[in-house]
Amino acid sequence: MTLVVHRGATWRVGLDRPEAANALSPALVEGLHDVLAEAAEIRPEALVLEGNSRHFAAGFDLVGLSRESDASLAHRFLRIGLLLERLATAPYLTVAVVEGSAIGAGADLVAACDHRLAGPDARFAFPGARFGVVLGTARLRGITDPSVFLGGGTVAAADAGGLVTGTPGDLTAILDAWAGIDPATRPALLAAARPVHDADAALAALARSVIRPGLHDRLSAYRRRVRSPRSHSEELA
Repeated sequence: MTLVVHRGATWRVGLDRPEAANALSPALVEGLHDVLAEAAEIRPEALVLEGNSRHFAAGFDLVGLSRESDASLAHRFLRIGLLLERLATAPYLTVAVVEGSAIGAGADLVAACDHRLAGPDARFAFPGARFGVVLGTARLRGITDPSVFLGGGTVAAADAGGLVTGTPGDLTAILDAWAGIDPATRPALLAAARPVHDADAALAALARSVIRPGLHDRLSAYRRRVRSPRSHSEELA
């Protein structure tokens, strides 16, 4: 199991790979695509993405990297890029609740949500530039100062600027307020509140970065640089 989904007026979607810090494996990414496709048909009031107390999501799963090719890695990144666009344009309110680490593509999942709630131990990093992948950068620019993150280092929730819009304790009030809005008005409110974003340009930038030859080598070099005595799950992009 990679996801735990509780359906109702609000869908609660829990990332469930604790042994791998909720890293975005192909199975987890496709599972999220399936959930978002189902939600687009059913139209819940809201969808809440959650991890666990240690990890929201560690990002692109590098386990099994030796068996990958440039082409397979590029395909995986593009599927994540499409997932981010799907989440960012969802026809319902989206909320990310972050208690621990949100790294790389995991942090991009957070940035794609309407509300981004972070606990005191939450931390974020966008290390894609270190291996030449442009994922979610344009969206990050739309909600906060990207210079805080573009070096790829880890940033605490208190220093994350507009990436963080509240704390997990705000979730109930946010959902209650949203439930009180006329359903016919919600799409217009979402359209007005969401940052202006050129999805085609963002996906084109991602595609150009991942089709550049040597993606596998760049990821392998990145993994060697960050490898430590910690578990593999801490080494994920």
